[in-house]
Amino acid sequence: MRLALTIIAATLLAGCAHDGARPETASAAPPSLANTSWTIAAINGAAPTAERKAELRFTEDRISGNAGCNSFGGGYSVAGGTLTATQLISTKMACAGAGMDQENAVFKILGQPMTVARQADGTLVLSDDAGSLTLQPADR
Repeated sequence: MRLALTIIAATLLAGCAHDGARPETASAAPPSLANTSWTIAAINGAAPTAERKAELRFTEDRISGNAGCNSFGGGYSVAGGTLTATQLISTKMACAGAGMDQENAVFKILGQPMTVARQADGTLVLSDDAGSLTLQPADR
């Protein structure tokens, strides 16, 4: 019995060995977000409802934009297809109804690590347990 368990354990460990090479079938990492600008086209699948244009901009290590009411900024990093926004701060203007609701939804999504997925149509989807943001290039 002990020999059988040792053989099973050795087989499992050998199967987990990794030489650092990426398999040919692995999906490519998302392109860099640095120096790109995006318009928020959808929040949780619905079109933005605020009067102000909702947008995101990325530099090498900073994210900034407007969530439909207030401007915001902070740091960000991307690792393994996951975007993490850090130390986000925003202005504190009050907006009526839809603007604040939209902003709260955007900040809730940006407040967690997000999966980054580039779509065939050029849009970018950021998603996590709080929801999703569909971004389109700002030049559209």
